[in-house]
Amino acid sequence: MSNSTTLELDKADEALRERIWAGKEAVLAEVMFFRENFGNAITEWKSDGTRVTNVDLAISKNIFNALGASFPQDDYCSEESEDAGEKRQLQAEFAWILDPVDGTNNYALGIPECGISLGLLRNGMPVFGFIYDHGRDVLLQGGPGFGAFEENAPISVASGALVNEKLTFCMHFPIPADALDLLREKLTTWRIRCPGSAAVGLLNVAAGRLDGSLEFRSKPWDCAAGYPICLGAGGNFHFLGEPVFPMRSFSTAMPSCPFYVGTERFCGAVSEVFA
Repeated sequence: MSNSTTLELDKADEALRERIWAGKEAVLAEVMFFRENFGNAITEWKSDGTRVTNVDLAISKNIFNALGASFPQDDYCSEESEDAGEKRQLQAEFAWILDPVDGTNNYALGIPECGISLGLLRNGMPVFGFIYDHGRDVLLQGGPGFGAFEENAPISVASGALVNEKLTFCMHFPIPADALDLLREKLTTWRIRCPGSAAVGLLNVAAGRLDGSLEFRSKPWDCAAGYPICLGAGGNFHFLGEPVFPMRSFSTAMPSCPFYVGTERFCGAVSEVFA
């Protein structure tokens, strides 16, 4: 996996440019540890019934320690934040939103669709994202105004139909009953993939391997990195309810933020269903 990039960071001011470089290095520094513990992590269960591993906790601490040394004034928000059940206000210009192991169940069970997802917010809006894709052993990064890259190669959302004119997208179940009723007819023809990781779904949209992603269960840390990467790749991103960005506060008890993202064709088809 290459450690170089062709991003044109001269488009960024110094404060943003420094954080883009630092965010990339912080994620890459955890890749070896991530891979070494794949399928062998120590599992615990949180009070909400979701899985957490020693790797989630260690990567969250390591990345924030690395970034905090250079940017102590920034806000730091992780799915595995300690004592973050209560909402706290985000005060800094920049905030980092981390999912240290996106697809924790996959990771713990030895299923390769998982990764590290780190989003950088400025005044509450995602401006840049990093996703380490474990299955392909590559780093994806990008944001609006910068483009999107998989390693050194520019990527973009799909320009045409991927599978016999059938929309191919990722979605995770279960989904709300009312949404299922609205989608029922479409699901007889649309092609669905369930990777078990929202970040993996988003990166495959950005790389043009899926037409889109429709998610009902994702939390803000699941999409904080994929949001800017998909925009940088030329995609469209929409929330089905109240937009989570700009983010003004953070809590690990935040509700889900249903969204759809992808090509213009995909987003148009989804918007017709939920109009």
